[in-house]
Amino acid sequence: MKRLPLLLALSLLCAPAATAQQLTKVRVAYDGFSMTSAPMIYADKQGIFKKFGLDVTPVFVEGGSTLTQAVVGGSIDIAQNGYTPATAAAVQGADIVFIGGISNKLPFQLVVKTSIKTAEQLKGQAIAISRYGSSTDQAAGFALKHLGLTRNDVKILQLGGPATRIAAAMSGQIGGTMEQYPDTAEVTRHGFHVLVDVTEVAGDYPNTSYVTSRTYLKKNPDVVKRFFMAMATAVHEYKRNPDVAIPLTQKFLDVKNDANVRAAYDAYVKVFPDDLRPSLKGIDLVLKELSKKETKAATFNPGQLVDPAVLDELEREGFFARLGAGRS
Repeated sequence: MKRLPLLLALSLLCAPAATAQQLTKVRVAYDGFSMTSAPMIYADKQGIFKKFGLDVTPVFVEGGSTLTQAVVGGSIDIAQNGYTPATAAAVQGADIVFIGGISNKLPFQLVVKTSIKTAEQLKGQAIAISRYGSSTDQAAGFALKHLGLTRNDVKILQLGGPATRIAAAMSGQIGGTMEQYPDTAEVTRHGFHVLVDVTEVAGDYPNTSYVTSRTYLKKNPDVVKRFFMAMATAVHEYKRNPDVAIPLTQKFLDVKNDANVRAAYDAYVKVFPDDLRPSLKGIDLVLKELSKKETKAATFNPGQLVDPAVLDELEREGFFARLGAGRS
């Protein structure tokens, strides 16, 4: 069967369902089984990638640094990845560039015993994080600052993953823990409450981005454009269709409690950006942090690590505005 480039181009502009013969294979990966991956899973399960002529089956790659190297090595075309590992690689000269963002917030909550209602009552208590230098550690810093406390006022314990932290909280070993939804909702069902929502106090923060190599972007600008058309559509539909989005997310994250996944959904629909732009302020924060150990990082500015051309083009064409008006 011969390809019909003009007809294909027209079909993509109108975004009807594409046939299997027309689909372009794109190797896409993500590094976390968390709410930030929910829109991508939604796009896959709801056939949105196919709608824009793409053959995408998102795969999980454990570890942001490993995923970054997969992009640099060419085994992954587009990655949903943490800002920090991608920035670190770019500073070292790797062929990697930020093209978008799905979470420019730090979506963690300081969850404490219900008996702890003030900053003064938190003093001397143990607060669990995953490990020093992690996102949970950064979130703890923001929470303490918001409360007018320092790290010396509490005991920061690195206890590993959420299951271990939650178990320590339930058994009374700690006074609080840094969690994110749906785990936050689960903990609050067992004698705990949110003392500080870091999502609201940390401001613009580098959480989860989209990256590719400059080589791939230069060779496949239309593919990257269609990827973002699909992802923006997925985010828009995810926010509008909780009856579909919540069950898909619940299955993806294997959350048993319906109320927990509903709470997670309600929290994250306020986090996901409609235009999927990366966080320049966030990248600047990462560069400043990296510069403490790698002096080369201080010579970079965020704009050097970002290529917004695709998203700029979609904005000029009114794509995001049409989505906002309910026309996908």
